[in-house]
Amino acid sequence: MAVYAPMMNKPPAEAESTVKEGVWDRRRRLVAAEIEQVALQLFAEQGYDNVTTDDIARACNISVRTLFRYFAAKRDLLLAVPRRSLALLCDAVDQRPADEALLTSWREAAISLLGSGAVDLALIEELKRVQRDSPDLLETVNGDAELTERFVRTNAERLGVDPAKDLRPIIVAGAVRNAFIATLDQWSSGRADDLVRSFGEAFDILARLDAIGGRPAPKTSRSRARRT
Repeated sequence: MAVYAPMMNKPPAEAESTVKEGVWDRRRRLVAAEIEQVALQLFAEQGYDNVTTDDIARACNISVRTLFRYFAAKRDLLLAVPRRSLALLCDAVDQRPADEALLTSWREAAISLLGSGAVDLALIEELKRVQRDSPDLLETVNGDAELTERFVRTNAERLGVDPAKDLRPIIVAGAVRNAFIATLDQWSSGRADDLVRSFGEAFDILARLDAIGGRPAPKTSRSRARRT
């Protein structure tokens, strides 16, 4: 089997400055990034179910034992991109002004993050390709409990509430997450050229959901109103 080369010139979400990053930490991040890129290439070309951890290790010129030091299971390779991207996004939301509306914080954080180049769009596009070829993997990614929990926790912290008692963090998490999924699906399938603009449009829709498809309130007849 041919050895696969990483798709990117730099690893996903590599910061501009690595002054605070130790040599071992940086090496571990770079190796993990390469394994992830190779795995996604194999999944896209051969199908997720047809690729084993042995195949991935062989393509990376490492042992399976070394592979498992970085990723505990094949599933974790599939989830690495969305988990890392969401972590960056939630960190960006945390940095938004405390008095800013929650949906505005998500919107501005997403647009800023895309503009910074911190999110590896090529890897996200590769993941979407894998999902299109294996639709059953959509549930694996979209149903990941770790992703859901991070969305909810970020919302709860911004609102200063307990999600066990307040539904807003959970409901907003579902709405925002579905907006991201729909926008990325549209972009990766070629139906949208400008991802930043698409994100903006998606959040515009969320902001006016109460007005979309709404019906005017029923009018109460005067005679009925007088009787009551």
